[in-house]
Amino acid sequence: MNKGWLIVAKQEMTKMWIGDNFVPVTLVKLVPQEIVRYKTQEKDGYVSAVVGVEKKELKKDKGQKIKYKKEQEYKVDDAFVSAHQAGSLLDLGLLEGVTLVDVTGEAKGKGFQGMVKKFHIKGGWATHGHKFTRTGWSKGNRKPRRTLKGHPHAGHMGTQRVTLKNISVIEKIVKDNETLVVLRWSIPGAYNSLLTLTII
Repeated sequence: MNKGWLIVAKQEMTKMWIGDNFVPVTLVKLVPQEIVRYKTQEKDGYVSAVVGVEKKELKKDKGQKIKYKKEQEYKVDDAFVSAHQAGSLLDLGLLEGVTLVDVTGEAKGKGFQGMVKKFHIKGGWATHGHKFTRTGWSKGNRKPRRTLKGHPHAGHMGTQRVTLKNISVIEKIVKDNETLVVLRWSIPGAYNSLLTLTII
């Protein structure tokens, strides 16, 4: 069981000095989030926390409705439930003394791509009138007259769910009403896409 999680929005990549090394880092911004409710073993069959991101209060004629930009469920243990009540906000206090996190997000979508970009195949000859420079060659045997599983084919690329393990937390910055976390290396996702930092 993990020790907690935070939802962040990816901002940009840059470089910074860490000791004698000039290493690439990624900046992520902490978004407003709170524990909406807990699911219990008695009522739902399992225990988890439902976290809402960017709370919005909509004034309707029949009353005020609360809406979240995104709701996400996370498995929790009894220690987390006792330490964080429903309705409490999650902040940088969860990262106090934490040096490593797991980052989960959705990779950038790249649309329909051929095999050269998708699988890094070499391709065909580019001279002497060849017209199949960036296409694949044999798709399989003559029998069973179908393409075999596992063979690379052109198709949609990106938008997979990606998890990177043991990403270093370099620094935490609070400036101009924004809270930024500096993570080492690149992480999945496009600009402003939501990511989950799992505290291990």
